[in-house]
Amino acid sequence: MDLFTPVVSAPRQHPNFTNLLSDTDWDIREVLSEWAEGFVDRDGKFVQEFQLTFNSCWWELYLFAVLKSLGIEVDFSHDAPDFVASNAPLVIEAVISSHAQGAKPEWLRTISDITGGQDIEQRYTETLARLYNSLDAKRRLYQSRYSGLPHVKGKAYVIAVHNFSTPDSFQLGDVAMQRLLYDFDGRQSFLKNGEVSLPLGIFDRDEFTSVSAVIYSSLATYGKVRALGKSTADFVFQAARIRNNWELIPISANKNDYKESLRDGLRVFHNPRADVPLPLNMFDVPDVREFRIFDGEIHTSCHPDGDLCMRQVTRLKQI
Repeated sequence: MDLFTPVVSAPRQHPNFTNLLSDTDWDIREVLSEWAEGFVDRDGKFVQEFQLTFNSCWWELYLFAVLKSLGIEVDFSHDAPDFVASNAPLVIEAVISSHAQGAKPEWLRTISDITGGQDIEQRYTETLARLYNSLDAKRRLYQSRYSGLPHVKGKAYVIAVHNFSTPDSFQLGDVAMQRLLYDFDGRQSFLKNGEVSLPLGIFDRDEFTSVSAVIYSSLATYGKVRALGKSTADFVFQAARIRNNWELIPISANKNDYKESLRDGLRVFHNPRADVPLPLNMFDVPDVREFRIFDGEIHTSCHPDGDLCMRQVTRLKQI
């Protein structure tokens, strides 16, 4: 599948796709081509959508690469959900959480969006609203369509969401998703735009028992592929990992010294009330952080080197 030969006129191309075509991003294209190996364009529109809308297709390619890395095979003979495992009791529906109408999209972020000292609670609230909309839409889709499909019945239904909702989403970690799914603080609800009340702790609600788990990332971004690529250009990586749930490990390193795996930054949140639970061993690898509830207590897996929770990349200017 040729992702990079333009099939969409330049004025209609997504800005992220246009940037991808630059001479300096050859290694980005190389990694994406590896991710896409074996991916089937079922309706013949994937390349066009990749060039037009970009982020949702990028996320699907990343998820496919993750599934391949875990030995989970995808049966592309079904048109939906997005990923139907052929060797595991699993189906995955992919979705991205995008910016609100009228808000600044992530591809227009500036330095001030990252370092401007915005109210972190306000950013969490913005993110909560976008994440809730994404999850609820896919929950409704399962109930209205997917639940009746023979190849879905009896399998774990997982929603995989990537957060692109704010320009600084890659800095916000998974706090909003933890609140949305589990409501550890007992807040029960939050206000969208200061007006509309939306629920927290949705995994404790009857309508969400059809969702077995949520796969989440805010870090499967350009920076992820930059970390995995072979370019030796002067990039500086600033990141943070958390070891054993409390020890913050700040990282500042150039490209040659920075290490990150494909799955670093990926989270799996298990629904304790799921009609069909996600098997506990399916994502049991060190670089995927899992959240489980046993007897009302949260249990999380911990990477021995710390779980990646944020990362940003800067290219040093050539003099």
